[in-house]
Amino acid sequence: MTKMADPGPIGRSLRRMEDGRLLRGSGQFIDDLQPEGLLYVGLLRSPIASGRVASLDTSAARAAPGVLAVFTATDLEGTCSPLTVHLTTPGAVSPPRPILASDRVRFTGEIVAAVVAGSRYQAEDALELIRPDIDPLPAVTTFEGAMAAGAPLVHDAVPGNLYFVGRRSFGDVRSAFAEADVVVEGEVTHPRVSAAPIEGRGVMAMPDGAGGVVVWSSTQVPHLAADAIAETLMLDPGQVRVVAADVGGGFGIKAQVYPEEILLAWIARRMSQAVKWTEARSEHFQAASHARDQRIRFSAAVRNDGRVLGLRATVLSNIGAYGIRPFGPLLDPMTCAGLIPGPYDIRDYEYESYAIATNKCPEGPYRGVGMVTAVLAHERLMDLIAARLALDPADVRRVNFVTNAQMPYIAATGHPYESGDYGAALDAALAAFGYAGVREEQVRAKAEGRLLGVGIGSYVEFTGAGSSTFVGRGMADIPGTDTAHMWLGEDGRVHLQTTCPAIGQGVHTTFAQVAAASLGVEPENVVVEQTDTSRVGPGTGAFMSRGSVTAATSAYRAGGLLREAILNAASWRLDQPVERLSIGASAILIDGQPSGITLAQLAASDPAGNGGHALDVSVTYDAVQASHPYATHVCLVEVD
Repeated sequence: MTKMADPGPIGRSLRRMEDGRLLRGSGQFIDDLQPEGLLYVGLLRSPIASGRVASLDTSAARAAPGVLAVFTATDLEGTCSPLTVHLTTPGAVSPPRPILASDRVRFTGEIVAAVVAGSRYQAEDALELIRPDIDPLPAVTTFEGAMAAGAPLVHDAVPGNLYFVGRRSFGDVRSAFAEADVVVEGEVTHPRVSAAPIEGRGVMAMPDGAGGVVVWSSTQVPHLAADAIAETLMLDPGQVRVVAADVGGGFGIKAQVYPEEILLAWIARRMSQAVKWTEARSEHFQAASHARDQRIRFSAAVRNDGRVLGLRATVLSNIGAYGIRPFGPLLDPMTCAGLIPGPYDIRDYEYESYAIATNKCPEGPYRGVGMVTAVLAHERLMDLIAARLALDPADVRRVNFVTNAQMPYIAATGHPYESGDYGAALDAALAAFGYAGVREEQVRAKAEGRLLGVGIGSYVEFTGAGSSTFVGRGMADIPGTDTAHMWLGEDGRVHLQTTCPAIGQGVHTTFAQVAAASLGVEPENVVVEQTDTSRVGPGTGAFMSRGSVTAATSAYRAGGLLREAILNAASWRLDQPVERLSIGASAILIDGQPSGITLAQLAASDPAGNGGHALDVSVTYDAVQASHPYATHVCLVEVD
């Protein structure tokens, strides 16, 4: 067997570098943080979906054992503004979200009061003593109910309960339908779901002693959280520091800013003491953002050979009671509608996409946001075409795929597919599956009364978008860039922080590999730290598969700059040309041999002692366009 050359750190198979510490119990999750004098916060949530708050009797709770304070909306007046989403999208509306509900509650789980106590148990017991008087109001929860004539409004500022209606048309759809041999119609509905990370949400906050606040949060977007906290508390951005503690899973549900993060920061400053809130699982299902809850109706103009000539789609998205920061009510409606053509060469396409306000928990990102329902729609369409025309579902996909020869390909909706061979992916999946044999078995099984089904799913993803995507969508709270900060530590190792925190996806290993490749060292010599907004920025965060697209690119470029700085500093101190120098495991090498100067010695010197070369660099990267990976899955299902 031919021995393979070392592919370098990027291509090498490594054990995940972050796991050992976590498996040994050395992680620092929110509940592991126990500073001296820590107080605990409990939150009273609305028990109904829609109502008017007549009164809140907190007197018994204030007198309960261990209770130090009870806060309601009136306490926040003048010192804490609602959570606002800044949108530039024409026609989009996203009403401000109160940190504590005052006169109205709009979904079950909305916060109406906060109790601060010496222990979590005392806070929870005191919550049961608060007597909320909330007069029920008519609630709307479904697409049809919210859009019906005369339906109760979730917000007076959202007429017709429509946060946003997007209508786009590409090509000549009318002519495509005029030329069709058949018209194939269908509908798919995806139910509402909720992510369930092992660690729920959690926040700890404490004053920094200088009028600002430090917040530890189980978040995927620490920089976006810092921006929102500063804005709502009316602080300068430099007065807010957010640290992403070890995050026990995110899945998108933590890729947004919640009222709890604002509230805990406000309480910490108000009481001049550290405070913590940890979400109960029941709270999680009530108030951590939900997802999906979409219905897609489609109509396709089709030739007799299965080729789609044109496509129309209507997308309904149940957004819930508020648009979330930073996406507002736009994320699912825009993403889904824009990706319904999928990997197929459909030039004539038009859609209507509705973002609907209801009295449900606000909807937010969750794995494959918008893409999952788009795939459900276009793959259902392919199967309906096959059934209508008595064609093989695989053949229908082949005749519609964008071909490798068409790459790079600009989809009708503007998505730039940079590369891909969708037909080859399908063929490989079918071959591995044994497609022809399974189809024969399916026929035999049917004759025996057994129900065997074969499912095919081909798709294109939309990942790693930069600033141009978010500007185009009007999501002004999202910079779209990510930053890497890299420095040579006094321990002689390279240290790295990025604006993309680890949430269980293994990015610390990826970042170490990428940085090592550009530095010319081994991954073990790179220490990747969790994100701290006071050490690295600006940035966007960990969602939309950004880690290895944007943050890793920043890390790679930072590694190149730091390598150059280290070698130039060593050249100055050793009086040797850079060409003779390299970076070893712990020292500078001259022609591969120890030079007598260790990396720790270089790091301990100030820039003047290194010829003016600072061994500390930051790089911010903005992806010019999103990345579009693709795949095909095939499965066999028996229904008994």
